[in-house]
Amino acid sequence: MELGDLVLVNHPRHPLCGCVGKIIGKRGERVPGDVWMLVYVPSRMRSYLIPESVLTADEKSDSRAGSVYQ
Repeated sequence: MELGDLVLVNHPRHPLCGCVGKIIGKRGERVPGDVWMLVYVPSRMRSYLIPESVLTADEKSDSRAGSVYQ
């Protein structure tokens, strides 16, 4: 995942499950191989640190995000 990618939080136990956001930064490793991603979630108008392991770069996220990023 790269900066600027639209992602979907897809882990069922994560409080932001189902939210679409945009990666705006990387902040180091939570555990080896799992990087903290700084994700801006427009529906909450905030950015969150979310582990890369619970994010999915989803083609459908473009349509769900609507015109927020255009």
